[in-house]
Amino acid sequence: MFISEIAASLYPWDLADEGMSHIADELISRCKVNSLYLVGVMHFEKRPLTSLFYTHNKARKYYLPENSRVYYKADEANFKNTKLKPRYSEREFLKGKDWLDILTREGRARGTKTGIELSHTIFDTDVARNEHPEMLQRNVLGNLINDTQGLLCSNHPDVHEYQRAMFYDVVKNHDVDFIQTCLLTFSQGGSVKAPWFYDTWMDINKANLAHLLGVALGGCFCDSCKAKAKGWGFDWELILRDMTTLHKIALASAYRYQDYLMENNLTLGSNVTESMLLFEYPGLAEFLKFRIKSITELFKDIYKSVHEAKDDIDFRYNNHVRFPEYSGISFKDIAPYVDSIRDSDYTEQTGAKDDFFYKRNTLLKIRRGIGFDKRLIAALAVRPNATPELIRRSIAVVGELGVDGLSLGHYDCSHIEHLDAFREAIEAINVQLV
Repeated sequence: MFISEIAASLYPWDLADEGMSHIADELISRCKVNSLYLVGVMHFEKRPLTSLFYTHNKARKYYLPENSRVYYKADEANFKNTKLKPRYSEREFLKGKDWLDILTREGRARGTKTGIELSHTIFDTDVARNEHPEMLQRNVLGNLINDTQGLLCSNHPDVHEYQRAMFYDVVKNHDVDFIQTCLLTFSQGGSVKAPWFYDTWMDINKANLAHLLGVALGGCFCDSCKAKAKGWGFDWELILRDMTTLHKIALASAYRYQDYLMENNLTLGSNVTESMLLFEYPGLAEFLKFRIKSITELFKDIYKSVHEAKDDIDFRYNNHVRFPEYSGISFKDIAPYVDSIRDSDYTEQTGAKDDFFYKRNTLLKIRRGIGFDKRLIAALAVRPNATPELIRRSIAVVGELGVDGLSLGHYDCSHIEHLDAFREAIEAINVQLV
């Protein structure tokens, strides 16, 4: 198996707690890592994510990051055309340092590739709620979407420009080979639950249909989306009509939207297909097309900007959702505007009850979309809930799929024996870096 990259992500507090040199020693010697990247903007998420405590961090048991702080120096001049500005860490042990430069210096000294990830939310969502509510995503009823993220809408001009500028700025001013993002795009709304009333003969295990119907609970239907959709020739009134109806069907119960309760039960309780839902509600299909066109435009602008900043930069999308097309990501549409895609499936940490069926199929879905001239990176979990046996099996499966690289998720959560199992697994199938 020939691949070009074995990547590992690091957080600024990892560097502060364990030291960049020590971490590089561990990853290169144990896992043959040749690509190091910093999560340079991180959303609020308890670390380690999948277990209570760190296993190899002497400084702390766990860490609670700030909301979407920037851990490197940005040039404020690049943000002159947007109201949103980068917000930096206020923690004493992190602030005032350019953690990306610390990583890239160590990486260059050791001959590795270097990169950065701009994670799910790249602006403080609490600040956005308080100071810029007009930039947040709204559901079909015009209400702010009640989720934990408080997603900004990329169709708002200030948000779009801020996102573009963030990518341009870091590539322009730092020594990185690639820039990766798992940016949250449009809120999918979530999977609609099976009917509260059903009989034993009803077909209620319809995960795909439930997710498609759940799109009606997401966003965005703000004024910026309305203006852009109409400018592109979409039938906004049709979209609103059908999505409002589906929104009520999705939420119908004995106490809310009662007129739609039987439609909810019969839709989710029967064997009706997703195709039929799209036929019956053409506004749903229009809405999905609008989402895809919106996100493709964003990727195109980011891609153009980062390549203006550095011609040979690798712009990498980090796929992290089960149904990306419902959130505006169409791999065939964004293919011209990415250089590589990382798939962050971490089946290893959940026991791989499907023997990596989902991981295999997702990687093939991405390859189908981006073709063979763009690189595909397969991630795997080296976290506590994985096992050495599962890691070895995962590598064996992925090794048959023609991927171009591997990526560890994530060093801070890892068990050392899992890092060693990774090395043993790639040696067992004769992985060679080229």
